[in-house]
Amino acid sequence: MPQLDRLGAIVDGLSPHIHILTAGPMAGDWPCPPAGGHAGLKLFLVLEGRVRWRGMGGEQMLEAPAVVATADRAAGHLARTGNPLPSLLCAELRFDGPAGGQVLDAFAEPLVLTLSDCGDDLRHLLGLIRAELAQARCGRGALLERAGGILLIALLRHVIARPGLGRGVLRALADPRLARAIVAMHERPAEGWTLVRLAERAGMSRTAFASAFRDQMGCTPGHYLAELRLAIAERHVARGDGLQRAAGAAGYGSPAALSRALGRRRQRLTARPSAAPAPR
Repeated sequence: MPQLDRLGAIVDGLSPHIHILTAGPMAGDWPCPPAGGHAGLKLFLVLEGRVRWRGMGGEQMLEAPAVVATADRAAGHLARTGNPLPSLLCAELRFDGPAGGQVLDAFAEPLVLTLSDCGDDLRHLLGLIRAELAQARCGRGALLERAGGILLIALLRHVIARPGLGRGVLRALADPRLARAIVAMHERPAEGWTLVRLAERAGMSRTAFASAFRDQMGCTPGHYLAELRLAIAERHVARGDGLQRAAGAAGYGSPAALSRALGRRRQRLTARPSAAPAPR
């Protein structure tokens, strides 16, 4: 049996747009206020020196190499700690693909990692970025943007290879059994997946699969699949494909069913700003 590619379908569904915010010596602190309605991910790669990260989980001192990955909606503060100035690569990623929401949810709480035990892929990438920052050469901006995309994949690999490190879909992908079901949903979202079929895909009983999925993902398999299908349909509609084609691509029984789902989504988004904050 061929080895399962736990990230291929998810990465294919991201369609990232990468913008390098800064690269080189850290000239000032980086306040990261929540970005309201924006949906994106910020990566802070510490290449040299030490920094201090302060976020919802408290304060951490980070020695290079290290990385902070955080969704825009999460607040945080990255500060330098004396001399010499730390060297950073800061990238902003926006996702146009249907898997973007699932990946962003995994970084709703910032992921803060030291990379001293990183694999060869990350080690080589860090060396490439350091060399590029050491001298100005033609095409530097384009190279760093591509390096940002490779960094994202290498980081996702690093997380799913360490069970318990990630959150959301990244935490679930670290379990090979759940990963088989998640990959199947992303590869064939319009297929008639049921709880029984997904459990069979995972090689688990229906009860064990449903329980493990909820424990790792914080939602049911049905909810996860429904959100993925709706994201796919929304992107087809945004491209002007029409409800008929969008419904077929996303696995809805009819354009009317998709229209109702889109209406419910609009109602939720409209009601969200006025909703009372959840109690803590």
